[in-house]
Order: sequence, then C-alpha cells, then structure tokens
Amino acid sequence: MGTHVVAGYDGSPEGVSAVRWAAVAAQRLGAPLRVVHVWGLEGQLDVPPLRTASAYVRAGAQEVADEGAQVAREQSPGLDVMGMLEDGQPARALVEHARGARLLVVGRQGSGRLSGVLLGSVALGVLQHAPAPVVVVPRTQVAPHPTGHVVVGVDGSPASLAAVDAAATGAAAIASTTTTRLSVVACWQAPPPNRSLASWLAEQPDVAPDDLARRAAEHARDAALARLAGVDGLRVEGVVAQGPAARVLAQHAERADLLVVGTRGRGGLAGLVLGSVSQWLVARAPCPVLVARGEGGEASGGAERETGGETSRAV
Repeated sequence: MGTHVVAGYDGSPEGVSAVRWAAVAAQRLGAPLRVVHVWGLEGQLDVPPLRTASAYVRAGAQEVADEGAQVAREQSPGLDVMGMLEDGQPARALVEHARGARLLVVGRQGSGRLSGVLLGSVALGVLQHAPAPVVVVPRTQVAPHPTGHVVVGVDGSPASLAAVDAAATGAAAIASTTTTRLSVVACWQAPPPNRSLASWLAEQPDVAPDDLARRAAEHARDAALARLAGVDGLRVEGVVAQGPAARVLAQHAERADLLVVGTRGRGGLAGLVLGSVSQWLVARAPCPVLVARGEGGEASGGAERETGGETSRAV
C-alpha cells in the first residue's frame, strides 16, 4: 500500500480536473498529495547567454506548479498538498514520483492537445510504465453529487483480479457518506467460427459455444465476488452481460464515479501492456478510469487475456 497520491498538472482544463479528482481521493484516503508540474527545459537554457531567460522560464513554471497545488487546496481544504516542479520528460518524471504511491492521477489530454487524438502522450506513457495504479480523468469537473458507484470489468485472469483489488481501493477513494456500490461486470460473446471451435464442437457436441462463453463469464464474476467478500463499506453486485466488452463497460459506467480495468500483461512487445479494450475505455469512457497494475509495477500476468477479454470473450 502506497503512502501518497500524485497528480500531474500542466495548467490545462484536463490538468485541473485531474488535480481536483486527486485532491478528493487523497483526502478520503488520508494520504498527502503531490501536484507535479514538469517543465522540461532546465539544462537546455543553462548556458551563459541564456541563463537569465532560464531563470525567468523556471519561475513561470514554478508558478504553474503552485497554481496546481492551490487548485487542490481549494478543492479539499486541510489536505496536505505539495506543489513540485520537475525537469525532463513529463511521463518519465511522473512515473518516478509514482514509486511508492497509492495512485497516480493524470488528465486524459493535456496542454499539448492534438485535434482528433483521444489519449495524450503523457497519459499513455504513464499507463505503460507507472509502478502504481493510474487514474485517467476526462475533461469534466468533480461531480458535486457523486453517485458512489464504481464499475470493474473482470474476465477471471490475474490481471482482472488485480483490477478487483484496485476497485476496492478506488471505491475508498471516491466514497462519500453513503455506502459505495461496486458493480462487477463480466461480458461474453459467442466465439467466432474457426478451426479450433470446430474441433471443440466435434469433441463436445452437447455444449453450445454460447453456453461455454456465458459460463466462463459467470465463473469470472463469481471469482471476483468471492475476492470481495468481507470488504467493509461496499455493496457489491455481480453482472453478466452479452456484448462487446468495451461497449458494455462504457454503458455501465455512464453514471459511475469510476471505472476500473486491468492491463493485458506482457505480450510479444515489452511495454505494450494496455489491451485494446482497456485503451478504448481510457480514451472514451464517460467517467475517470483506474487502470490496475500487478505487483512491482508489472501488469499482472494474463498475457493471453485482458480485462475486456478479447480472447476468452469474457471480461
């Protein structure tokens, strides 16, 4: 369990939303908040003709960091907040600050927004490498009247079990005075016709492919519910739904305070740890998305499956 919460801030509307969300979460978790602004120019201007300019630019960058800290203080009065200025690549600096953190919170986009790009480079970078769970916040204000609803997608893989654990932490981070409702959602689709399916049907003609997919989803749901048994302050419900995982989870998250998904695990390319369903949801979900990670910052196993379950067709 980490000791602090980190929020990235760059002065953009998304950065403001991320800091506000992080301030609420840190206060409810009883953790201090570090608001980090990365300016990335130190050293490049540290030559005699440009040292005055370097000091001027750095002072302006420090103002941005202080501004972010003030946003947090206004959102959560009494919170232990520190505004920090760092040099270097933003994603790398935030990853370093996330070591030992409970959560790393960033905006979905930032000041370097490109038209048509749904997920910013900083958000994508920290999702690939951060050693702590990452929360990606869209360009919205913190809900004045939270619903107390958290949604987690599961498929029975180790990665989705890590998501279940993170959902409990996320529920504590957004919990209001009412009991938090946690919906465990497992999705299924009929497997597409292929040679493997034909061979399986020849060996087991009495079991329909739809039944197999639905049973796998039910098993994933039941395993997650068992893992959450005994967690105080949660009203847990299990859902098994038919349809594409990304669409189903997005629908369930429409009025949620938080959606939790898992990473895919290490596939053929090191570092590409976010599966297609999780990446789609991070970029488009209507609420903040928490991406869970496994022990030691690595994705939690399950290289053949992701939270979203494109291989097994169960989330």
